[in-house]
Amino acid sequence: MSGAPLLSVEGVGKRFAGLAAVDDVTLAVNAGEIRGVVGPNGAGKTTLFNLISGLYAVSAGRIRFRGDDVTHRPPEARARLGLGRTYQTPQVFFDLTLFDNVAVGLACRRPPSAREALFGRWHSRRAAVDAVAELLDFVEVRADLGRQAGTLAFGELKRLEVARALAGKPGLLLMDEPAAGLNRAEIDGLVGVIRRIRDGGVTVALIEHNMRVVMGLCDRITVLDVGRTLAEGAPDDVRRDPRVIRAYLGDTHAGV
Repeated sequence: MSGAPLLSVEGVGKRFAGLAAVDDVTLAVNAGEIRGVVGPNGAGKTTLFNLISGLYAVSAGRIRFRGDDVTHRPPEARARLGLGRTYQTPQVFFDLTLFDNVAVGLACRRPPSAREALFGRWHSRRAAVDAVAELLDFVEVRADLGRQAGTLAFGELKRLEVARALAGKPGLLLMDEPAAGLNRAEIDGLVGVIRRIRDGGVTVALIEHNMRVVMGLCDRITVLDVGRTLAEGAPDDVRRDPRVIRAYLGDTHAGV
């Protein structure tokens, strides 16, 4: 990995009624990595992702994505630049079909090239059906495209949301607690999906409390505590950092 970071968060802060939820956080995510963001409840992790994705306006600092200053751009503009997002609780359209849920993501792609526009690439229902079916197969959702999303199990809903995010062709995918609420087998399957996402050229940044997942999956880890960066580094370095052990992992996790 070389050159400028794919994502650069520079001294970003967010205050709510005088309370600093995120305070002077700097973060650089390089293309091709899986970056973990961990910390105790209330550390500012989801707030940070909300700032990066544009759901919250920053109180201070600057955010750059793919070299562009996106600090004051709305979420839809960031999505079209290639910034994808999933949530701890899947934000899907429960009353719509699997096809319709994922097809929404196709609209988030960058405007088509002249060639694509000429040949109606995404105006073709057949092309859209094929694209959605391929994405659902990729995330291992084995269900009919016409099935209502609300009938899926929780783990399938999480993977459905991942498929919709991938439909937008993101360069960076932010994942908030992807393993939350899943059993061991579901977590192992999702870890495999995340690795395939990265291997397919999409950089991943994830918030996660499951330290087995974080330590086994992430190339680098950033630890937040009370809104500030506490530590950053490779999993083994973070695991052994006394500050992290005291603030988050606890003494019993020193050998994780």
